[in-house]
Amino acid sequence: MNDISLRDLRISHARYDVALNQMLEAIELAGSDGTCIPFLGPSRDGKSDLMSAVKSQVAKDRSGPGYMIPTPDFLSGVVSPKPNDAEIYASVIRTMGRVGANPKLSLLQDRMYDLLEQRDVRIVALDECSHCAEPGANLTRRAAADHFKTIVDRSGVILILMGLPKFQRLIDENEQFAARSMATIELHPYRWTNPDDRDDFTTVIYSIFDYLEEHGISLEFDWIDMSRRLFAASGGRIGMVIELLEVAVRSSTRNSVLAFSDMCKAAGVRLQGLSRLAPIFDPDPPQDDVLLRSYAKVMRDAGLQLPDPNSSLELDAFRAADEGALAA
Repeated sequence: MNDISLRDLRISHARYDVALNQMLEAIELAGSDGTCIPFLGPSRDGKSDLMSAVKSQVAKDRSGPGYMIPTPDFLSGVVSPKPNDAEIYASVIRTMGRVGANPKLSLLQDRMYDLLEQRDVRIVALDECSHCAEPGANLTRRAAADHFKTIVDRSGVILILMGLPKFQRLIDENEQFAARSMATIELHPYRWTNPDDRDDFTTVIYSIFDYLEEHGISLEFDWIDMSRRLFAASGGRIGMVIELLEVAVRSSTRNSVLAFSDMCKAAGVRLQGLSRLAPIFDPDPPQDDVLLRSYAKVMRDAGLQLPDPNSSLELDAFRAADEGALAA
């Protein structure tokens, strides 16, 4: 059973499908003059998996001028923590090879533009772009926005900028950058008090359970109960659910069996902040207030505005999240 992996399991669900279709449409309409497509959401909500699906559908092998070997025209990279001006260009260069020993900004800029042209690159997706909006960044938000703007202007590439919603500040504070950016695509967690969201979340969880059983794994727990616990553990993020189940499957001590005790162990290994909300995997199931606080914490940690509460219980959960944000 330990050979089974959920990492590459791609599950279609409501919010994923909406964001996927929005991204495919944005790429189709982007044209060839260069543009930015912001793609934002909380961590572990499935952005990377969705981008892999996009890449598999739209990437093509091309041979650019002066580069004989066919290479993909869709490249993926990551912006390092605490970036400076040079890191913006180095993050793009790393999608095509080594940055080199000389980190001088002008040399990195020239090399990046040369490589993009040589390989006839059409799309570059950069993850963790929200590092540019964090207090520890070694460049201003305006400078980061100007660099991204310049890249699309000079290269004509489609620049997909992925990260936490705090990246939206760069766009909102720079009119020229906003003018070169298409509408931000967002991937948000499911909300337990929304009946459609709750049904969609449960359907996804059941489909994962079905997948495990189809691969010979016996699930020794109640599916309805476990769905509630997984929502409390994930705050409504499908990506986090998959990671937690992946740990549980790998660490199970009995062949072809996934028990409640395995889920408890996985939660102790994988969960961090959310596990302190309440004992999610105690014998007694978590109450509704735990699920609501979990969702609110994920939204607040990501810098997203909480929706209008649907009940007094949700209002209390949202207030607790707001007080926690202020305390931090």
